[in-house]
Amino acid sequence: LTGCKFHPVQNCVHRGLRHRWHRVAMAGATYSLYEVAFTAAALSGSSVAWISYGHIGLIIALTCVVGLSALGDVLEVLRGSGCRPAADRGPKDAPASAWPAEPELPPQWYVGMLAIQGAGMAAQLLFGLTVMSGMLLSFVFGGCGVCLHLRYYSGNYSDNARTLPPVLSIVAIIFAMVMTAPSDGRGYTSMGVHDKWGAMALLFFAGLFGAAGAQAFCWYMGVAPRDLKETNPFAGLGSSP
Repeated sequence: LTGCKFHPVQNCVHRGLRHRWHRVAMAGATYSLYEVAFTAAALSGSSVAWISYGHIGLIIALTCVVGLSALGDVLEVLRGSGCRPAADRGPKDAPASAWPAEPELPPQWYVGMLAIQGAGMAAQLLFGLTVMSGMLLSFVFGGCGVCLHLRYYSGNYSDNARTLPPVLSIVAIIFAMVMTAPSDGRGYTSMGVHDKWGAMALLFFAGLFGAAGAQAFCWYMGVAPRDLKETNPFAGLGSSP
């Protein structure tokens, strides 16, 4: 719970273990164990779903990963994002380069991301509007998520890029879902699209608009990267996926 404080000894052990076990070294770079596990599970699970059930399997896989993202956003809203005490943000005694910390975002960010994610999944699950669904989700993950990670996490661009695998894995599933849908079906024709290249272009532009929207929001709300002395091995799940 927000505001809870561990006993000093317990807090020291908890932070030490968290710092030690939630980072793994791969090819000379440091990655969060969460990042690796989530990315591997998302890509392998969606691949199995596609092999087993085709396009429907990818819809199911995307529903699962977006559901996890939405759950993370809900938790951020419930515990009051931006109001967490410094003690809850991760080990302060870790080196500044150990792991980029996510910025403190206002609740409006998470509410907005929840609304767009919900609209995107509803477009696919309730109405079969595949391209529209892909555009909305690309706006969130391919645009807002990538922009947030690269520009507002506490490291440099190279360090911040190491936090991207979960976001990019969701983007890959979004593109795969749209590309495997029948181009002569309602999911395409409802947007006036009749081929795969047209659908891909719309997803790409939706991501660009998402990045621009995220940048404008952060400028307006005064969001800034955290002090480099504060690091957090837990990169946000959600859209700050």
